[in-house]
Amino acid sequence: MTSVLPPLDGSLPNLVEYVDFNAKYNGAKPWLLFPSSDAPSSRLASLAFADLSNASHKAAHVFRPNREGHDNRIVAVILNTDTVLYAAAMLGLMRAGLVPYPMSPRNSPQGISHMLRATSCTRVLAHSLTLPLVEQAQAELRADGIALQIDDLPSMRQLFPRLVDPNAEPEETLSYPPPPKPAVLDDLGMMIHSSGSTGFPKSIPLYHRRILQWMRHSKPHFSHINPRVNVGVDVFGSPRGATVRFAGMGLPTFHAMGFLLQVCYPMCTGKPVVVHAPQYPLPPTVAHPQNILEVARMAQCTALVVLPSFLEAWSHSQEAIDYLKTTEVVVYSGGPLSAVVGNKLIAAGVPIFSAYGGTETGNPSQQWTKIPRSERVGNPDWEWLRISEIASVKWEPQGDGSYELIVCENKDYTLGAYNVPGQKAFATSDLFVPHPTKEGLWRIVGRTDDVITLSTGEKIVPLPQEGTVGASSLVAGCVMFGREHEQAGILIEPVQELAVSPGDDTALAAFRNKIWPTIEQANVAAPAFARIFKEMILVADPSRPLPRSAKGAVVRKMSLIQYAVDITRLYETTEESSNAKGIDPPTSWSLEDVLPWLLAHAKSLIDKDICPTDDLFSQGFDSLSATFFRNRIVGALRSSTKDAQTAATSISSNLIFEHSNIQRLALAISRLVHIENSSPMSSAGVPVSDIHALVNKLTAGIATAKADRTGNTTPLVVLLTGATGNIGSHILAQLLADESIDRVYALNRPSADLDEKLTSAFKLRQIPVDLLRKEKFVSLAGDVTQPGFGIQNQQYDEIMNSATHIIHNAWSVNFNLPLRAFEDQLAGVRRLVDLCAAADHTIRLLVTSSIGVASNWPSATDSVPESPLSDPSSATSSGYSASKYVVEQMLDAALKCGIPTTTVRMGQACGPRVTGAWGTAEWLPMMLKSSIALGCLPNMTGPVSWIPLDTIGYIYSDWITSNGDLPSLVNVVHPRPTTWDVVLRGVSEELGTNLPVVSLDQWVAKLDVIAARASEKDVPALNLLDFFRHLASSSTTSTDVHGATFDTTRLIESAPTARELQPLSEEHARMWVRYWRQIGYLSA
Repeated sequence: MTSVLPPLDGSLPNLVEYVDFNAKYNGAKPWLLFPSSDAPSSRLASLAFADLSNASHKAAHVFRPNREGHDNRIVAVILNTDTVLYAAAMLGLMRAGLVPYPMSPRNSPQGISHMLRATSCTRVLAHSLTLPLVEQAQAELRADGIALQIDDLPSMRQLFPRLVDPNAEPEETLSYPPPPKPAVLDDLGMMIHSSGSTGFPKSIPLYHRRILQWMRHSKPHFSHINPRVNVGVDVFGSPRGATVRFAGMGLPTFHAMGFLLQVCYPMCTGKPVVVHAPQYPLPPTVAHPQNILEVARMAQCTALVVLPSFLEAWSHSQEAIDYLKTTEVVVYSGGPLSAVVGNKLIAAGVPIFSAYGGTETGNPSQQWTKIPRSERVGNPDWEWLRISEIASVKWEPQGDGSYELIVCENKDYTLGAYNVPGQKAFATSDLFVPHPTKEGLWRIVGRTDDVITLSTGEKIVPLPQEGTVGASSLVAGCVMFGREHEQAGILIEPVQELAVSPGDDTALAAFRNKIWPTIEQANVAAPAFARIFKEMILVADPSRPLPRSAKGAVVRKMSLIQYAVDITRLYETTEESSNAKGIDPPTSWSLEDVLPWLLAHAKSLIDKDICPTDDLFSQGFDSLSATFFRNRIVGALRSSTKDAQTAATSISSNLIFEHSNIQRLALAISRLVHIENSSPMSSAGVPVSDIHALVNKLTAGIATAKADRTGNTTPLVVLLTGATGNIGSHILAQLLADESIDRVYALNRPSADLDEKLTSAFKLRQIPVDLLRKEKFVSLAGDVTQPGFGIQNQQYDEIMNSATHIIHNAWSVNFNLPLRAFEDQLAGVRRLVDLCAAADHTIRLLVTSSIGVASNWPSATDSVPESPLSDPSSATSSGYSASKYVVEQMLDAALKCGIPTTTVRMGQACGPRVTGAWGTAEWLPMMLKSSIALGCLPNMTGPVSWIPLDTIGYIYSDWITSNGDLPSLVNVVHPRPTTWDVVLRGVSEELGTNLPVVSLDQWVAKLDVIAARASEKDVPALNLLDFFRHLASSSTTSTDVHGATFDTTRLIESAPTARELQPLSEEHARMWVRYWRQIGYLSA
């Protein structure tokens, strides 16, 4: 006899009414199937819908006798019990007019107390297995004056007496009093929480409307379905009435997906789900790959819903594969599946299918029934999913080819939470890429909050590499790290039998060697900057297992916090490493012996043969491999002869960048070891020919501006790049504050927390944050090096049709990079030039350059003019300076083609006139803090022409609002310089320490003496040791670093702010010190 299926049209607005419907029409039919107690390996037992209904009435009487008290009180359900008891407790609470909040017992006490506070929940349902956890959470809450009511879970004998005693006499169940008013779909049904993978779990309300949606959300895929008749598609995609039998053992009932499969699915389909046999009063059966497989096979399950970790385990068992390939479908969800595992299972004929969803969004992806089984088997696109027609989504480009999924609410698809301002939408933080050839297919590649930003500015999406490593049979869990460092690493928890005890270097080396082939496999598809080196494998301590979410997934944030000290120590050890990685040191430090030794190391770092006369970076080296190469060289020198040890102290941190082919590097090292009283190696400089070549390449073919373009008139609309930095923040602030500017677009590199970055940038620099809330401000995530800036076409067209000015201020400030490393950014400038040339109206392009273009300007000659410099040798001191020289030549060439451009040759910026908020990553605050540790201040010569940051912002505002023509190039330095003595007096007075003043030579000598034993935290100038050595050894010790003076005639003429600017005073210097104390950089 077939089941009578309940309507899915909302006429049963409460889940309890589905229980009652099935009790009335399908009472004797099974709700759950499980191995029987007398023959668990061969026979199934069951509980019927009537049993569940009776149990829910009994539980309701226990939880709220006679319906006393208030409706809708939230009750936390913290249980570790069998599915049958858990489901009965949940439905009993709902029947009693209470709101159950199932919480994972895998949460920490802090996580539990956080969720209780967030929902004002003071009542908890627990039992003996979870009581210690609840009591720990209670202790945390008690400190805040919050008391908990802790109720015990009713026993199995109370709720399901036949399970305890099969011969028990049937008893009549007393019905629980009905609610005083009918339920509606907008009533709160239950609370659920997120996994907590990015911090404490978030509490999400689940209304009955959304529960109904989950039970029928696939229905609109089938146009013939009438919601008032008993056909349709259930919550897991199975057509109602089909013969699919789901295995539900792999999902805990406290998880939303488990509750849906084990409770909601039977309610709307009339079909039972298979679970593990009840064990009460013992702890429930812990699901693991073997017992899930055994029960599923015995119960003849034709469909499974599991976490990816189970599939990874089954992929190593031919027995498991043989069974799985007989099923209709194996749905996995809750996390990524390694491509290695997925491909293996697909090749074996297993019909795996990826389901995507979230606590806040439900499941917006298409169901498996849309794809015939014949196509699911062997499907090469198993990793890719398609969005359901019922869901409304937007794809937010991230500028790197990936897109964040934003799910939008519509009349048929409601959400559990919103986080997009002004919209009923939820930004998932999940990153997808589109299929290269099949429209509508998407593959998840990571999360915005997973992205690792290296100190070089490169961004790593770790999911693919973690997936490859995590799929290894040697690995229990892993997580990559590397934020704010030059290279990434990976934290690996080995499987139990391969655990490595702390301090066991032999076991550590053995494990690294075992896992290395897998790491190499993970590195194959990764970009060069994301490669993991053997030195950067951190093995977890078996006494500190990686924290996991309720789904069993490694919790990245908590793992990185737990191992923060270990990660820091690993980076320190790597930097100081003298490990030659199995390569013998050279027999001598002669050129003949050093050359092959360096070649062997270079080959080991990038796994390819190296030509000794070709540039290392053109052969595959990057900043990461250069760092390791230098460390190995220094390590070998330190463990060698006395002369070599002396030479090691003179190795520049930019060694590989300065001598970028093996032949030059070998010669430099050999000479250094054999030259007595060696001095620090200096940069060989950027070849002038390289600069000429790049100028010629990037200025070729610049189009002439359109002759019929319209003029540049109001309203004033500005596009600004690089708004989160020191200078960019102040430019943005003044543009927003100036009421004559109609709209400001800020284009910054994509980031998961871009708005937070902008807010933090303003707060750090003590700029009013309210400016960011102005209606005229539009924040965009994109990149000028990408076509269309990497933003939506509509936004791009809007900007290009309205912009009157483009201020390009974004640039990588890294003096260690070669010129070629800036080619993408230079190409971005050329893209802006071409856009301005093609525009139908005049757009003025202002690009930030640097006084570094005159770094080799002879200081005895005239001032540096406000015009392009003809000789590129003035800018050869670094790749950064050379790149800015190329920028200036590009803008000059554009100007000659009728494109209005302004080169802003920026000098040293200092703290604002009002607040003194000067960032601590600059050389002066580093010098000052280090001077306190050294016990003396350095004396310097020359004028101080630093310009306050807020002044720079006002100058840009002057230019944007000017009615006259802007100059083609300006030197932005202080037009009325002061002297170092003035700065020194202000600093000394505010410090109140009366530090003696010594020559810069003596100051650097003191810095050298303590370099080996001092920390960079206390003596930050150690980070710029080469820079200060260069200053001390140069012919000038000017505070303007380059020693030259700069003409400011055009600056003064074009900007009233510059004309009125007064010289820096002692009070300005005192203000800087006060700010550094205020933020804790200097001690009070």
